[in-house]
Amino acid sequence: MKKIILITLIFTISITADYSNHKDSQMVINELVTEHGFEESYVTAILKNAKKRDEMLKSVANPAEKTKTWDEYRAIFIKTKRVSEGKKFIKKNINALERAEKEFGVPKEIITAILGVETNYGSNKGGYRVLDSLTTLGFDDPRRSNFFRRELIEFFLLTRENNLDIKTTKGSYAGAMGYAQFISSSYRAYAVDFDEDGYVDLFNSVDDAIGSIANYLYVHGWKREGKIVTKTYPNNVRKFYKPHESLTRFIPLIFNEDGKDLFFIGDDNFRAIAKYNISDVYAMAVYYLSEELKK
Repeated sequence: MKKIILITLIFTISITADYSNHKDSQMVINELVTEHGFEESYVTAILKNAKKRDEMLKSVANPAEKTKTWDEYRAIFIKTKRVSEGKKFIKKNINALERAEKEFGVPKEIITAILGVETNYGSNKGGYRVLDSLTTLGFDDPRRSNFFRRELIEFFLLTRENNLDIKTTKGSYAGAMGYAQFISSSYRAYAVDFDEDGYVDLFNSVDDAIGSIANYLYVHGWKREGKIVTKTYPNNVRKFYKPHESLTRFIPLIFNEDGKDLFFIGDDNFRAIAKYNISDVYAMAVYYLSEELKK
């Protein structure tokens, strides 16, 4: 019994952290109070309430996009069930999808594929408190703490603007939220009220999620009727892009698929998808899934 009590005590200490007293917390507190009008007592109480989650530090350091091969990553998303569920999603939400496609130029299959990769069409929106995610990563991540502290400030603003409970709002281990898995800054900047009910709700409104994904891609360079990738061969880039076309930006891509190297050129629309999650394998998985959804 004594051993059990000791183990429990150690575990409790490992997940409890008073982030209001962290060496970098005063900068966050000062900005929220002086620039955004929060009460200092409120900010301090929220930071005290946050819990350190070591598993988040491990997850953000070893994301699937960096630790899995293309075959392994592709297999997660290009499954019969995910494709069939995606086709059902399109059928059920065809009006909103076609409206988004018309307004922003983003095909319904791309919007649906992003929802499929991000949350399996809303069935897995994340079970971590966003507060815990952003404080843990904002104060204890050795590589990207500045980024996550900015997102923590954005999260305070988002919850106030959208009347969300800052202590209970849940998302991914990195603080992404809702159907579309927007981080706080993206939610505030790119989410749209696509169902026109006067409230931008990425947690419960599928229409808002559809419109917000399309808007995000549009703002980040999506070209209507543009290409995403073109399959090619090694050293054959000039066939598709002439040297004087300096305004065209493209990405040479190599994916080892089933033991064979495949070569692609990623165009502006590939870049736009990759902005959603800074990863070529992510963008290619979205593309592959979108192609399956067209069949």
